[in-house]
Amino acid sequence: MPADLVFPLAAALAGALVAGLVVLLLARRLLGAGAGAERERLQAAEAELAEQRAARAELERQLAEEGRRLAGLEVTAARVPELERQLTERATVLESTREQRADVERDLATARSALQERGEQAEELRRAQGELKAALEAARATAGEQASRIAALQETLDQERRQSAEKLKLLADTRETMTKEFKLLADEVMKTHGTSFAQQNKDQVEGLLKPLRDRLQEFQQGLQSAHTESAKERATLAEQIKQLSDHSARMSSETQNLTRALKGKAQTQGAWGEMILSTILERSGLREGEEYTTQDSHTTEEGQRVRSDVLVNLPGGQRIVIDSKVSLTAFEECVNAEEETGRAAAALRHVTSMRGHIRTLGSKDYHLAAGSELDYVIMFVPIEGALAIALEQDPALTAFAADSNVAIATPTTLMVALRTVANVWQVERRNRNAEQIASRAGRLYDKFVGFAKDMESLGTRLDGARQCYDQAMGKLSTGNGNLVRQVEQLKQLGAKASKALPATLKEEAAADDEGGTEDEGEAQRSDIGQLLVDPDASERHDQEDVS
Repeated sequence: MPADLVFPLAAALAGALVAGLVVLLLARRLLGAGAGAERERLQAAEAELAEQRAARAELERQLAEEGRRLAGLEVTAARVPELERQLTERATVLESTREQRADVERDLATARSALQERGEQAEELRRAQGELKAALEAARATAGEQASRIAALQETLDQERRQSAEKLKLLADTRETMTKEFKLLADEVMKTHGTSFAQQNKDQVEGLLKPLRDRLQEFQQGLQSAHTESAKERATLAEQIKQLSDHSARMSSETQNLTRALKGKAQTQGAWGEMILSTILERSGLREGEEYTTQDSHTTEEGQRVRSDVLVNLPGGQRIVIDSKVSLTAFEECVNAEEETGRAAAALRHVTSMRGHIRTLGSKDYHLAAGSELDYVIMFVPIEGALAIALEQDPALTAFAADSNVAIATPTTLMVALRTVANVWQVERRNRNAEQIASRAGRLYDKFVGFAKDMESLGTRLDGARQCYDQAMGKLSTGNGNLVRQVEQLKQLGAKASKALPATLKEEAAADDEGGTEDEGEAQRSDIGQLLVDPDASERHDQEDVS
């Protein structure tokens, strides 16, 4: 039984005992007064008392049992704080264990990611190193092939020159031989026939010598053509040799320039980096002088003059500062190092050089001098492998650059950023064009409204003019008593005139007059007679018609 029911049961038991005692006392007092009835009541009371005692015994037994249970519960309740404390400690230990496990899993994931990134960076560096070495070997092989081709072409040119000289010598010898033969033949003919037959046999001699002369001329033309073709071939061959030589020299020069740029002074490396940056800017779609400018000088708040390689303009007056003067001497030493110790030392110097340049860019406040709202400078690294080696040696390099307000960019990432800027400018230009189109459309609409009102007013005035024209034409030729009919009647009455009215007006006036009544004709004749007597009558008549 629960502990909260023990005390109510004890109270009920005590109440039952008190009630039994009261009944017993009442029975004793009434014992003498009642006879049989009272005895029965007494017996009933005793029976009830016995039941109460039995109930009391049961209640006492239950009370004892509940007391034992209550004692057990009290012992258990006494152990509850300790159990709760132990449970709390175990929960704390379990939570701590879970947190430690989560930390370990995160550290393990970070370590795996870092290991994978370093593996990828190492593989990228190895691939970049292999590509550089392959490019160098290819350049050397190409230079060797070009040298071999130049030597072969030079030998071919010398052989062609020797053959041309032999052909020219053969031509000269043949010409000399044929000249001698011609002279001998002429002398023989003259000796054989004599001078008396010279004039008579001139045609025969010419007939004999002409084929020989023609063949000699053809042979000479053929030799001259062969000489001309040989000269053209020699010129073409010489031009090809010159092109190959120039190409080989250009490749050698570019290879040497790249080597000197990587091994040379910081100024040379900076110029080479600016050249790569200029190429990227040209291919990004931005326009020089519009979306970006180069070699701008600015003055800081301390009065120091700083010069930025490139300033990229953004819509809204913002600018991006790009610097390309990073040193790559240590990177070249790292790539060409044959031993691992030398490579590690060169890589460490390369990281130190990049950190120093980042620190320099962060301290110059390029963005403040250029009036840029962006609070960082982009450091352009023209070789992807240079940044990869630096990050392999110092993974926190980008965080250090971010703390110095410097962003590191390679040709790939910079091209993506500049293409994005170019797209932003295209959107900006489209928006500006849309604003201009909207403004012009508004002005065009206003003009159209004014034009529509003017056309409406013009139509109203044209309608009025048409009405006035119809009224005037009615008085002139189409109305009753029109002027054309009246002046024609005047002419019929004998008025002298040197000109005649147009036939159409006469026909209209006659047709209208034929449709009139005799009274109208009489009225017209009366009007004409009145007009002869009073010239002002017509004007008064017109005024009456108008009124």
